[in-house]
Amino acid sequence: MADPWPDTLPQCFVVGYSEGLPDGVAEVTPDIGPPISRGRSSAMARPLSGQMRMTRAQIATLKAFVEVTLDRGALPFEFPDPTEVGETLLVKFAKGDKPSWQQIAGGVYRVGITLTVLP
Repeated sequence: MADPWPDTLPQCFVVGYSEGLPDGVAEVTPDIGPPISRGRSSAMARPLSGQMRMTRAQIATLKAFVEVTLDRGALPFEFPDPTEVGETLLVKFAKGDKPSWQQIAGGVYRVGITLTVLP
């Protein structure tokens, strides 16, 4: 069972939320003629990203969650679904795309998060 997103962190994106559809199409380009496309699978990962506002204490919680609980971001976890209240999604951090933050006011940070929603 995957670990849940910590309750002490924001439970929704507050600034800039983006979600996309999975790319479930395989395409082959023959020597002659147009490309041939077909459905690959109905179980495809899809992108999810957004920004949150966090305090210094929440940044420390986020760092511990990613580095320790998720084994440096390698393990999947349950994240609140931004479109369905009370529901969660099984997600993981996209490879090479761990959370990043910048200070926007005294003790307040804008945190960018890019996730992959797993099927």
